[in-house]
Amino acid sequence: MMMMMISDLPNDLESEILARVPAKSLSQLKTTCKRWYTLFKDPKFVEKNKKMSSEAARETFLLSNHEVYSIAGDLHSSGDVAQPLEFAGKLSKDLDLYTISHCDGLMLCQAKNNSSLVVWNPCTGETKMIKPRTRYQIRDRFSLGYDDSRRGYKILRYGYYQNEEKVWFVECEMYDLSSDSWRFLESFAPDYGMYCSGVSLRGDTYFAAGGKEMGFFLMKFDFTEERFVRLPLPFQSFDPEDTAVLSVVRDEKLSVCHQDILAWSNVMRIWVSNKVDEEGKVLSWRKDFVLTVDFDKFQLPCVVNVASFLLDEDKKVAMCCDVCDEEMKGEEKNRIYIVGEDIYKQVYNDDIVNASLLNCPLVLTYVPSLVHIH
Repeated sequence: MMMMMISDLPNDLESEILARVPAKSLSQLKTTCKRWYTLFKDPKFVEKNKKMSSEAARETFLLSNHEVYSIAGDLHSSGDVAQPLEFAGKLSKDLDLYTISHCDGLMLCQAKNNSSLVVWNPCTGETKMIKPRTRYQIRDRFSLGYDDSRRGYKILRYGYYQNEEKVWFVECEMYDLSSDSWRFLESFAPDYGMYCSGVSLRGDTYFAAGGKEMGFFLMKFDFTEERFVRLPLPFQSFDPEDTAVLSVVRDEKLSVCHQDILAWSNVMRIWVSNKVDEEGKVLSWRKDFVLTVDFDKFQLPCVVNVASFLLDEDKKVAMCCDVCDEEMKGEEKNRIYIVGEDIYKQVYNDDIVNASLLNCPLVLTYVPSLVHIH
C-alpha cells in the first residue's frame, strides 16, 4: 500500500491544512515547491492563516539602545516569567533605530534622526525603504495602519513645523504602499500635544494627547476615513507634566499607564479597555479593572518612569521598561521589571550605560504573518 503525501491531496484540502501551520514555519517552507510559494503569497490564504494562528505563535521584541532583539516567549503572560529574560537573537543589522511600531505582522522602523523609514516583515524577512515626498524632519512621527475597506496598508506622517509667524503647525501626509506614493492630507495649528508614540489596533493608530485646558484624552487616527477622532481616557488630568503610555493587549484591547512623575509621585495606574470590535469603531474602558502600584513600598533607588509596558490582564501584573540611574552615578541604563500591587521583580538590566530618555526601551508582542509588503 502506497503512503499518501501531502502533495497528493486535493489543492483545497492541502490549503486548509497549511493554513493552520504557524506563519513562521510556513515561511521556511516557501521554497519547497512553486505551488506553495504561490499559495503563501495569496492574500486570501495569508488572511486565513492569520485568523487561524494560535496565540502560542506570538513573539516578543525589545528595542534597546537602537537595536531590536527577539525575546523567547510571549511576555503578555509576564506573570509566568520567573527567570531573567532570554534573548533569542539580534534582529536589526543595518539601521540605527530610534523607534519601531507594528501593525498586522508588519514593523515600521524609524532610524535615528528620522534619516530613513523602513517597513519590515520579520517573519518573511521582506523589507521596503520608504522614500520621503520631499524630506523627513527630525520632529516627524509615523504610524502604520490599513484601510479596512480594501486592506490596503498606509503610513501617516505627522510632522511639526513653524511658519513665518513662528506659529507651530502640524502637516499630515499619507503614503500608500500599493501605489508607492505620498499625498498631502491636511495642515492645522494644534491645540494639543502628543505624549507618546502611537500604537496600532484593528488597523488604526491611537495616541495619548492633551492640553492645559482640555486635559488628557485619547486621539485615534482612522486609516479608513483618514481623519483624527478624539476619545476619552479612563482618568482625568490637566497637568501637562504627567505621563501617559499606551499598550495593546493581544491585538484585542487597549491599555493606558498614567503617572504624575514631576510631582514626585511614585504611583502608577494601568487601565484596560473592553475588547475592541473588528471594525475598531467602539472603544470603552473596563470599570472593574485598574492596576495600582505604589513603587515606594519596594524601596527602589530611583523614581520609576515607565516608557513602555505589556499588561497581563488575568494576573493583574505588568512588564515595564524604563531608564534609571540605580547607583546614582550618572550612568543611566535600560531596565525591565515585572510589577503588580505587591510584586516587583527585575528581569533585565542593561550593561550599556548612558541610555537616553529620548531613546527609551520599547517592548511589544506580535503574531508573525506572511503578509506581503507591496
